[in-house]
Amino acid sequence: MNTRKLAFYNGLKMPRSNSLWFGIKNLFTNASYQLLPGACLLCGLSARRNIDLCHACEASLPRLGAHCDICATPVHSSGICGRCQSQRPAFSTVQTDLLYQYPVNLLLQRFKFGGQLAAGRVLAQLLEWHIREQVNNNNCTLPDLLIPVPLHWKRRFTRGFNQSEIITRELSRQLKIKHCLQAVKRVINTPAQHHLSRKDRQRLPGNAFAPGRSAKVLQGARVALIDDVLTTGSTAQSLSQTLLKAGAKSVEIWLLARTPLDN
Repeated sequence: MNTRKLAFYNGLKMPRSNSLWFGIKNLFTNASYQLLPGACLLCGLSARRNIDLCHACEASLPRLGAHCDICATPVHSSGICGRCQSQRPAFSTVQTDLLYQYPVNLLLQRFKFGGQLAAGRVLAQLLEWHIREQVNNNNCTLPDLLIPVPLHWKRRFTRGFNQSEIITRELSRQLKIKHCLQAVKRVINTPAQHHLSRKDRQRLPGNAFAPGRSAKVLQGARVALIDDVLTTGSTAQSLSQTLLKAGAKSVEIWLLARTPLDN
């Protein structure tokens, strides 16, 4: 493992520190990318930048394009989709720039089911760049707190990690936003949803989540809920309702990718 990847893995375990530490760490990371250039995770060629993705492969990624201003469902024109107009969700908006299509789905599967943390870091960096662009263009403001979608302890034990926690820690480090891993918990071990139809997802219990032992941090906070993919929004809806009832001022969803159509 080269030095810059080791720095990333160590960074996942380190708590937030002062701005001087972040400045030194980012300087070290950028310098190590120059000294030890990484390979693009998609084509294998030298990336020649501070991300394991070359410019050509980044340009080929499927982008979200026109979408609903609230749930980010791909539509033909901007605005609010009919579903959100008829029943507005508990969350205020969804932030993502990528569609869950090849090769984004390949990177996500490597990360989520193959344990390839480098793929997760690349996708988290792309989401971070998207958020910064939105803030710089005055399209959004940074939230007060980042919360990962929790896994049930049985699922976490089987997989070995929660991918949403890894994304959250990376975004917290890069954007200097506080995060909390115990603000909410999953109390019902719902089945894996990646193979379920939209109708089956909607049948999942709505009480699968509950406030966690650190739920007091939610009081009056503008929360960004971090997840990998959104399809029907049933999990995001249930979690957002739980967070709002626990005292959050507002909830938005940050995603690595959005499915192109609700299946």
